[in-house]
Amino acid sequence: MKTRNKAFTALMMAGMVLTSAVYPIQVLAEETSVETLSIGMSKDQSTITPFTYINGTPGFDVMRFIYDSLFTIDENNEAVPWMVEDEYEVSDDYKTYTVTLLDGLKWHDGEPLTAEDVKFTFEYVLTQDVGRWITIASGVESIDIDGNKITFHLTDPNPDFIRSGLADMRIIAKHVYEGVEDAAAVPSMGSGAYKMTDYAADQYYTLEAFEDYFKGEPTVKTLQLPIISDNSVMQQSLISGEIAAYTGSISPELIETYEAAENIELISTEGYVSTLLLFNCERAPFDEADFRVALTQAINLDEIIEQVCLGKADKGSAGYVKEGLAEYTEGLDYVYDPEKASEMLDALGYTEKDENGMRLGKDGEEMDLELLVQSGNTTRTRTAELIAQQLGKIGVKVTVTSMESGSVDDKVWPEFDVSKGRDYDMAMWGWSAPVIQKAGAIVAACYSDFVAGGDNLSGYKNEEFDALAAEYLASEDVDKRAELSHEMQTLAASEAPFMTLFFTDTISAVNKEQYDGWKEAKGTYAFNVFSFLP
Repeated sequence: MKTRNKAFTALMMAGMVLTSAVYPIQVLAEETSVETLSIGMSKDQSTITPFTYINGTPGFDVMRFIYDSLFTIDENNEAVPWMVEDEYEVSDDYKTYTVTLLDGLKWHDGEPLTAEDVKFTFEYVLTQDVGRWITIASGVESIDIDGNKITFHLTDPNPDFIRSGLADMRIIAKHVYEGVEDAAAVPSMGSGAYKMTDYAADQYYTLEAFEDYFKGEPTVKTLQLPIISDNSVMQQSLISGEIAAYTGSISPELIETYEAAENIELISTEGYVSTLLLFNCERAPFDEADFRVALTQAINLDEIIEQVCLGKADKGSAGYVKEGLAEYTEGLDYVYDPEKASEMLDALGYTEKDENGMRLGKDGEEMDLELLVQSGNTTRTRTAELIAQQLGKIGVKVTVTSMESGSVDDKVWPEFDVSKGRDYDMAMWGWSAPVIQKAGAIVAACYSDFVAGGDNLSGYKNEEFDALAAEYLASEDVDKRAELSHEMQTLAASEAPFMTLFFTDTISAVNKEQYDGWKEAKGTYAFNVFSFLP
């Protein structure tokens, strides 16, 4: 058994316009001060509990304010102890992790937070239907508690358990959830820096500082979160001072607008949020790997990044893992070669064309591929339109269908459970930073075991890949895991179950006159919990 501390983490593998009847914009503007800040939210996220939030941004981001985890991802993008003491133990085989819960932790209702709550959390989530938590908890064989000491015994070795498990799992209250069959019915109540005191669906959230928070009372007492689904209204609200910031990153085309506005400052950090083009590997013609690869060779990423992202993005890798992360595999760059793409499609039998030069299916019928895109996401919409143009140049007809975000989710990731299938041809998608940064991300994205492969939205299945993934998960050798990850990335790159297009820079626009405590946090937005901690 080896004792680990903070330094060890660095070595580990990494709708609506504001409703005047409820919250008039004028009132928000008048009330906003250091004591109260208004932060725009782009969409409703239900009651924002670990079982009800809808999207990574803004849902999961706001949930971090309300629900804490044993470790956290800090401003430097490292997993560090949070609710536990700095000293902890990890066994040599990475199957046993021992931490000690801090004294004096409390729930928002004033009840003490104990090791029993932690043990209960990991057991209870297995009774619910949220894949994110099931994936983490299913890797835990048993949990022992002795006072404040908590020991996790894992089923398989996991050198990344701190970052991908303990820094991700939101701890819930046993006295609130015990005996509750449907966790979604429980109101929001955590132990984080803020507690939710009011919520009106599709209108607003109100968060109040938790005075007994163990890190100290937050610097802003009240956070008003009006839901503003109209992008232009959101932008104007920030420029006019009606809100101090908004959740998420601004799109690149707005940089000049915000730079010209008074009292607005841009905070830019390296981004880990991905933009992907998903292929449904269970549906023809995408069930042919060469067809998918051919499409990737007809897509010009340089053109997309320059025209859509205005250069404010890093190009994706065919190996999925972002350059700079521990498991990144060199040499898996996408190759733009439309001539080669056409040759591959010809070889596959897509040689007949209609009067407009669009390829017909192998049966001689029209081939019109649908590309789903989230209507409220300008960057994805423009990317989808450009992809349709580029694929049209090799005779592949693509129709872009713009849908509300939740409707896209229903087709791509029904009930957020990949085992429940998928109903699409192609879709624009994106994963949040925690998904991209975790070790074994390629396993989650491509493994046909839909528990360990909980991010496999393409329905990709390859026996050789699955064997490598199983070996990866069973290995306690960090170097061996890296080697296996490289092999899996190389295999996935050769079959293209999806195309990792780019990672946009994270750019936040904030009003520093209303509040000057904004913190830059690598890989996330200025609206993060560190901006409000003393």
